[in-house]
Amino acid sequence: MKSNLPSTLLAAAFCSLTALSVRADGKDDITPTVAAPEETNIPVSQEFTMEGSTTGTSITKQGNASLGGVSNTNSHFNYVVSPQIKDGFLLRFGMDTERNSFGLPSGAPLPNTLQSVNAIIGADIAIGDKIITRVELHPGIYSDFVNVTGNDFDMPVQIGGTYLYSENFQIILGLQIDLKSNYPVIGLPGFRWQFADKWVLSAIPPKPQLQFEVNKALTLYTGAEILAGTYQLNDDFGTNHGHGPSTTNGQFNNNICDFTEFRVGAGFTWNFTPNLKLDVSGGYVPYREFDIHPDQIGYDVHDTEFHNSLGDGAPYAEAGISGSF
Repeated sequence: MKSNLPSTLLAAAFCSLTALSVRADGKDDITPTVAAPEETNIPVSQEFTMEGSTTGTSITKQGNASLGGVSNTNSHFNYVVSPQIKDGFLLRFGMDTERNSFGLPSGAPLPNTLQSVNAIIGADIAIGDKIITRVELHPGIYSDFVNVTGNDFDMPVQIGGTYLYSENFQIILGLQIDLKSNYPVIGLPGFRWQFADKWVLSAIPPKPQLQFEVNKALTLYTGAEILAGTYQLNDDFGTNHGHGPSTTNGQFNNNICDFTEFRVGAGFTWNFTPNLKLDVSGGYVPYREFDIHPDQIGYDVHDTEFHNSLGDGAPYAEAGISGSF
């Protein structure tokens, strides 16, 4: 499978679904949980996610040539504050940081680190009683964090929307625009369907899941996950890895790397307090890809892919805590 969908592809749509699910459940998480505000105050909600994972060694290739085993340790932190300006309109301000740290074989022409640190600036807008939309800008640094320059700046744009067809079925659409990526505009639909009392099919990238609610606190699930992003490589990346301007592999210096890791597995979510939940999962990574290319808008002068073949994957384990207040 070849997938260059950024890990944030449908994050906006997924979070829009969260907001819409609140409405479907007859709750209002936007209202403060401690005390009702004065009429002159602005209700403010907060949310955060903190998670980490490790992936075992998988055999990575350039074409048919094996480079050896590559592992990955991923960490991610996200925090957002949402003041409710008026009914149906919330602003969103926050930060997001993600780091992929790779264990590489000696001499492999791959980055040791791909990392992002970015702000979140956006808004949630309700359109009638059936539609919630989200628009977000993510300005920040997306790179290997070697000799950081202005070239490392990027600003992906996310647009998500959720349509409440019924209390048990919602339709989601997400769109991401990132002009540095090999695929500058990407969009996919999804849906959430509660087809039985304790069963939910949440077919929403980047984490489609089949969920079973054991009780109000514990949910079991199986599904997939996409980790991905677009990152700037440093000015000497190719030269330092033997792929400089004079080599047959072309110019790797100052190029872009689209990274994708596809996972399948199972896990559980435990709401151990009303506002906090623990998520633990594990499984298998059948496919990982490093797509290195120039800074073009959808057109490649050359393109070099490093990947593992199906069957040369590795196990993974992931844990995270998230909350909303």
